[in-house]
Amino acid sequence: MFKNHFYHGLTSGIMAALAAIIYSRIHFFATQADFSGIINLGTMISLNLIGCLIFSIVYYFFTGMWKKKGIIVFHLLITILSFAAVIIPISISLPLTVKNPELFPGLAVPMIFFPALAWFTLKPLFNSDF
Repeated sequence: MFKNHFYHGLTSGIMAALAAIIYSRIHFFATQADFSGIINLGTMISLNLIGCLIFSIVYYFFTGMWKKKGIIVFHLLITILSFAAVIIPISISLPLTVKNPELFPGLAVPMIFFPALAWFTLKPLFNSDF
């Protein structure tokens, strides 16, 4: 049972990491603002993978404890945490050496939603709850 949740988290993390990498390239070519010193390839891959694997562990425990209500609680938790995390890139102070710091939230805010979007998108493929 946990193996299914683990693979869901792994594939969601890979999908979210690919989306983040593609989006960062699009953002760079559109704005010519380079934030690779702050958000680099390793950071994007590791944060998305770790985040989605944590989703898997929490989802496994929530559905084990509360069955159907655990699914609803988990989805609400992901949604609330994703929206609450938007404040992080908005409130961060960038070093003075970074050019165009006002464009940083335009890069980082959409990336916050990639793990949740990947999780919700791939959920029907790993749906063993019903």
